[in-house]
Amino acid sequence: MRRTVSATSLFLLILVASTVQAEEANITPDTVARYISGLPVEDEALPPSLRNLAAFKAQRQFFESRWSELEPRRLDPMRKWAASELDAARKDTETLFYPFGGPDFLHAFTFFPNANRYIHFGLEPAGVMPDLTTMSSKETADMLTLIRKSLFAVLEWSFFRTNDMKVDLIRSRMGAAPLILSFIARSGNEVLKVDYVELDAEGNLIGVSAPGNQPQYKGPVPGIRVYFRKSKDAAPQEVIYFSLDVSDSAYARNKRLHDFVKKQNGLVTYLKAASYLMHYASFNRIRGLILEESKHVLQTDSGIPYGYFSPATWDITLYGVYTRPIPLFRKRYQADLRSAYLKASEPLPYGIGYNYREGTSNMMLASKKGR
Repeated sequence: MRRTVSATSLFLLILVASTVQAEEANITPDTVARYISGLPVEDEALPPSLRNLAAFKAQRQFFESRWSELEPRRLDPMRKWAASELDAARKDTETLFYPFGGPDFLHAFTFFPNANRYIHFGLEPAGVMPDLTTMSSKETADMLTLIRKSLFAVLEWSFFRTNDMKVDLIRSRMGAAPLILSFIARSGNEVLKVDYVELDAEGNLIGVSAPGNQPQYKGPVPGIRVYFRKSKDAAPQEVIYFSLDVSDSAYARNKRLHDFVKKQNGLVTYLKAASYLMHYASFNRIRGLILEESKHVLQTDSGIPYGYFSPATWDITLYGVYTRPIPLFRKRYQADLRSAYLKASEPLPYGIGYNYREGTSNMMLASKKGR
């Protein structure tokens, strides 16, 4: 018989586990997240050498500068728009599925801040929780520099430059973990606990040992899970990142992810800067999974082609403008989507996706009928 755990019990278990981890590491996961994202750190366990590190001062300057621009230009308009336009979708969202999203927790949380669980995946390695107690000053400085380099594109344009980021994260041993932690902290949350997971043959999430010196661990669907909360009185939430290839050619391995997704309640999918992969027959399975399991799909035109959303099954609302993809993806032009936009669309008060400038972006909300 499956035993259920109440939200309160789970909350207490997480806090106990987090406390144990903090005592062992001497620096709490939240302190690490705040430090690498350039936020003020009051934890006395953090030695002065780390507080005074020139790279940390550069980190603070980078994030403060970027966030002071990002909040009024993109994040605040997104929050206001989402509060109005995504009300029904948010109420249905227990699990937010973000295919091809990589470490981009920022936009997932901005649109859907109340999900119990966020599921991300990408080709980048999951990586490890940075251990500030054992890293040298040079290693710490190199990590902070790489975080700034990796996050520049998503903060500037709203999406990662996948090829560049993949190379950087693989070479560095860093993986996606510090980027996710940075976004969680910068979104105003407290990191409670970080652990390592994988999916077994039946698509069940199981805990595994820390990968140690092998952050590019090649086990079956390796991942990292971060528990966090919005405030001291808030229930815990979690984000899980898996490193895997979801093309049909790799289905024997990624079937575990499909089975895991099917076990989720209240699934809503978000797609942005997805490289138009699901326009190809080689990604039929992941496209089919999303269409079958999702109550709502929020996406730019780089997600699932418009023609797959049957009017008999989906209610569609279009936002912004759609003319054509950027030159890199010019062959992915959708004439039927263009025709639909010419008939009707709602305003979109921010820029997002490959056409990231305000006034050139598009989003589509598809809601399943009778959900």
